[in-house]
Amino acid sequence: MEINFNHGIQNIVGRSNYEYEYKIDDMNHALKSMDYTIKYLSNELLVAFFKQGMDFGIYGVIDKYKPKPNKVNSLLGYPNNDFLNDYIITAIKLGIIYQNEDGNLELNRDKKIIIKHPEYDKFMEDYIINYDHMTKLSKYALIGYNHPKILLNFIEDADIWDIILNTSYLKSCRNVIAKYLNLRNGDYILDVGCGSRSPEFYISKIFPKGKYTGIDISKNLLKIAEIRTKRWDNGSISLKHMDFCNAMIKNKYDYVICTYTLKYSPSLKIFLKKMMNALHSGGKLIIAEEFFKDTSNINIELFEFYNRLNKFFKNYHSKKEILDTLESMGYDIKHTSLSDGILVIEKI
Repeated sequence: MEINFNHGIQNIVGRSNYEYEYKIDDMNHALKSMDYTIKYLSNELLVAFFKQGMDFGIYGVIDKYKPKPNKVNSLLGYPNNDFLNDYIITAIKLGIIYQNEDGNLELNRDKKIIIKHPEYDKFMEDYIINYDHMTKLSKYALIGYNHPKILLNFIEDADIWDIILNTSYLKSCRNVIAKYLNLRNGDYILDVGCGSRSPEFYISKIFPKGKYTGIDISKNLLKIAEIRTKRWDNGSISLKHMDFCNAMIKNKYDYVICTYTLKYSPSLKIFLKKMMNALHSGGKLIIAEEFFKDTSNINIELFEFYNRLNKFFKNYHSKKEILDTLESMGYDIKHTSLSDGILVIEKI
């Protein structure tokens, strides 16, 4: 089945995230389902990654010639040597191949890759489409990272990201956050990396007395958000097109929300400092990612490998790294974990 992600912006702006709000009755079940979806996805990515090694001819030349890592592409001849090297390094980390005592590559014939059936009551299958899309695009990376068919750019491919942001996984995250914070009329929210879907959702919770500021690097995603939030705008909505590292935050907020954005940050320290300084005393910062490096038993290398197809991706962080960075900057905080991928930090 081929999935077409190419839709014009004019065809999607009329769809309201508020109107199609994804309802959750049990927050704990939603959190478990989100964690389970990522763990299942980790297994699916391993299967896809292994199959690509066969499709690209990588394992064939390694089995036949047992080359040094830097000699593999001389046998294959792909234009993008950097991508091929990244694949080999990732395959070594995953234990699919290894370097022998002479530094030559060999296949690890003891490596087992298991295909599992999902537990459907916990499985948010539409989010898998995101990574299925990414794995299909990786073949173009063999030609070059800037190949026009690698459609993962926030700025140029806003229509694709709008679809991703509307999956049940990300809807669940927004609902969990709203329910946990008990958002209500009059709250002030700063939304870092707001995208096209979050603004209307959160505004609907705090309208009409609340204040919402959304910041995103994608002008096109914000254009979609502006159309969706127009009916809510009474002067208390601000959508800003900028890199958050360059943002000057003048107001104080009850809550700062940073969902699936920190992995794109060029500076963890700058992001955390600006978000914490934007909070009132007693305010809460919520950071959500698919996972944190120190809380999930998943193949982190695979998520990083496929996310590197997006030129904005930097790296995933651990909760310890985030908390240690805040401590080093002198912030007095309390923190709690809602799941493998959601961290709540309260400013004391």
